[in-house]
Amino acid sequence: MGIEDKKREIELRQLPQTKQLLRLIARVKLAELIELSERDFAKIIKKIENEPLFKKLFSPSNPQEKVVSYRPFPRSELSKSFYELKEDIAVDRSSPDVVSLLDSRKELIPLIRRLGIDKFKKYFLYNDGELSYKDISLACNLTEKEVVRIMTFIDDLSIQSEFFNPSMINPGSDIRYSKIAKIEKDDLGDFVISFFYAHLVRGRYWINYEKLAVLKKNRVFSQAELKKIDRLVNNLETINTRKSIIYRIVRKILEIQSIYLSTGNPRNIVPFTQRELARKINTDPSIISRAIARRSIETPWQEEYPLKYFFPSKKSIIKGLISDIVDDEECIYTDDGIREQLKKTFSIDVSRRSVASYRKELKIVTSLERIKAYKLK
Repeated sequence: MGIEDKKREIELRQLPQTKQLLRLIARVKLAELIELSERDFAKIIKKIENEPLFKKLFSPSNPQEKVVSYRPFPRSELSKSFYELKEDIAVDRSSPDVVSLLDSRKELIPLIRRLGIDKFKKYFLYNDGELSYKDISLACNLTEKEVVRIMTFIDDLSIQSEFFNPSMINPGSDIRYSKIAKIEKDDLGDFVISFFYAHLVRGRYWINYEKLAVLKKNRVFSQAELKKIDRLVNNLETINTRKSIIYRIVRKILEIQSIYLSTGNPRNIVPFTQRELARKINTDPSIISRAIARRSIETPWQEEYPLKYFFPSKKSIIKGLISDIVDDEECIYTDDGIREQLKKTFSIDVSRRSVASYRKELKIVTSLERIKAYKLK
């Protein structure tokens, strides 16, 4: 065997290891991106979308050379609080960026309100790069300068959205939540995800890979652009994955916990683990854990909950029901009595030993001690 043949054999043996390493690097990159706050993620998106190469792919001078478009997620929209821009909204003014944004808002709010929701969505929020600033200015009766300012304002507002829609979970704590969406019902009574961040509303980047290959072949790009283009596409794909995971998690919550979200009754919440979710959306459980950490949503009855709340184990649900049963002071149940109530009322069959174990974990004393306490009252 010649030297070249030996080299080739070594390369072939190393190929699976190389692929595995690249997959590992991609997972680490995704994990880091998922752990970013929505604010920092919005900053990354703004930076990428301001790059000349992205603009060339997204909004080229020749429409036939368009490679990148937006694809919004189904059954999702922008929260009304984003474009209503209420004057009395409570915000954290400690940030200089927020104060600056509020100052600029004074001039832009009348313009946005004059446009109306439909035009605002069509020409600014969901603008897919096919219309120039001049086209938008003519359609909306604005100057090109005003169009640019509103476009910039939307991006900046998305970055600062946590100040305009602050989480109220443990305010003042070191652990800060990002309230990403509100669950609402449309006119037909179906659930809709109302996002607080424009980058989530716009959805995924749709990339026309075939056209991109043709444009490369036809030398549409300079040598400097060719060196950057693969990295840019890779970054867009990673951003797509992060957005899709967040969206699919919320959609699964709507699907699995639909009865609870319709009624608001905690007894209707369904056992659903993060591992089960990972299997359903074909994602690594560690990615799910990172994705739901420090993120929250607002329910139809305007209460905010961490995403983790919607993934209770069967054990935690049973413990909650035991606590409810024991709180009924008029009927003090033994462990066997609690077991019967769980079976009769909630169709949950557990052993008396499990009931006793859960009761102890809840720091609930025995029925005899509860009877004594009741008599003393």
